[in-house]
Amino acid sequence: MSRFLLAASALTASALVQGANWIPSSPLVQIGNDCDIYFDSAASLEVTDNLYSSSTKTSATSWMVTPGFLLEYGKDSALSATISAKRTFVNFTDNALSDLEDSRDALAVGIRFADGGPLSLSVDSSYRVTARNDDLQMQGLGGLLGATLVRQASYAHSFRADYKLTEKLSVGLGYSNSYNQYLDPVTTGAAGNYVYNTNTLTELNTKSMPLSFDYQAFEKLSFGLALQHDVTDYSAAPYYSQAGTPRPALAHKQLVKNFAGLTMKGQLTESGKLNGNVRVGYSQYHYDSAANDSDLSYSVNLSHTLTDRLSHSLTLSRDVTASSTNSQMASKNYTYGLAYNASEDLNLNFSVTKSDVFASTSQVDTYAYTLGADYKYSKHLTFQASYSLNDSTASVAGSTYTSNAFTLSAAFRY
Repeated sequence: MSRFLLAASALTASALVQGANWIPSSPLVQIGNDCDIYFDSAASLEVTDNLYSSSTKTSATSWMVTPGFLLEYGKDSALSATISAKRTFVNFTDNALSDLEDSRDALAVGIRFADGGPLSLSVDSSYRVTARNDDLQMQGLGGLLGATLVRQASYAHSFRADYKLTEKLSVGLGYSNSYNQYLDPVTTGAAGNYVYNTNTLTELNTKSMPLSFDYQAFEKLSFGLALQHDVTDYSAAPYYSQAGTPRPALAHKQLVKNFAGLTMKGQLTESGKLNGNVRVGYSQYHYDSAANDSDLSYSVNLSHTLTDRLSHSLTLSRDVTASSTNSQMASKNYTYGLAYNASEDLNLNFSVTKSDVFASTSQVDTYAYTLGADYKYSKHLTFQASYSLNDSTASVAGSTYTSNAFTLSAAFRY
């Protein structure tokens, strides 16, 4: 494995030394006229003052190498497919954090069929391993996780079919299944009385079936009706340890949600500078066989071009979803983004997000600020730099935290 990492590093270094035009434009492997295989890799360095996203800060410097391959088939054909396979090797500069070093896989498959006729189909499947806590902190779990990272595998599979009934009316039906599994739990607490950091967590298995009707009212603007049925099954994390205490039964086994609303997609002004994707409606949801609750649900994405170089966007969302605490999250998110095209090869971006989440008995309010830059050195090699600040305030003791992170990365595709 070490030889493979050295080879990947040498290849990236070679690109830097030889310059932007040294590497030929063809992919690593070509099979006929329809299939291309690329070596798709990345490397990054991250410095953070709060590795575990906890109230007690632990600083860390880590570097990651991600070799991988990307297969593209039938890019300009009626039937196209992509397959991506990557493995990220995570290393820490501090010996005290060496037990956190690991490798994380990411696999993705996508298939598209669109021959210009009324029917189009898509299939997507992915698998990804992560080790992070910020998503769990948003549910008020900071005081329970301690100085540990929660490692989990996430799976997502989806299918969608769209059919054009007339020149203006189309219908779409889909199905998706997403679920997670916790991996390699770590212990907290004193010897002989330790607990796993996954003790209080539940795994989620969500099945969704969306149905949509869209009417092309104008050339570049459509209106529609959206319906969606979601079922989430809860299951306790497979690991449990509590001295002298059996695993408690889950309070809830299932969360059922139904959504109905209106949509609007496309160009909102004649100039084409303002575009939007809006979904507004109501959700009804309940645990197991309990009575229904209802709440407003919306997703609003607006983008506006100010000048040839400057654009900004606004994203608003409100929804109720299942949480990893065997409960539900009522969340509201607001994001404003600004993008500046400084030159043909350099892009700058800034975003600020406010999140309000009520999960179980906890209220968590978070502000996140991100400043980044992307530089295209050549058609094969790009560089990125970003700084992020997260400020989270929770009603649960031990869950309030702030974190700063600075990241430098490079992506190489040949």
